[in-house]
Amino acid sequence: MAGSPLHKCVSLKSEARTRPGRLREIMNGQENPVELLVICAVMLALSILGILGGLSSRLRGSLDGLLMLAVCGMTALIFAILLFVVAKGRGGLGKGGSDSGSTTPAGK
Repeated sequence: MAGSPLHKCVSLKSEARTRPGRLREIMNGQENPVELLVICAVMLALSILGILGGLSSRLRGSLDGLLMLAVCGMTALIFAILLFVVAKGRGGLGKGGSDSGSTTPAGK
């Protein structure tokens, strides 16, 4: 029973309590950036649907519609920035700067 997931979870929690920062060390090998990309994409899509719902004729011009637009717009902005940063970190968007401006030393 020592190899069960529940036992592993309990042991991770007890190890994390003994030394601060230990949980971060344990979780470093278990991070999956693809999961984060999927979560960001889903939240971005839901936020866009919320914005479209806020622009519907029933909510247009009311305080509820304005509040819905503000919340969904802010959520979409946050997750779009996070999606951009994670995708750029994974190399999906190319390098940050162009390499055409770099000079190479001239040989004689």
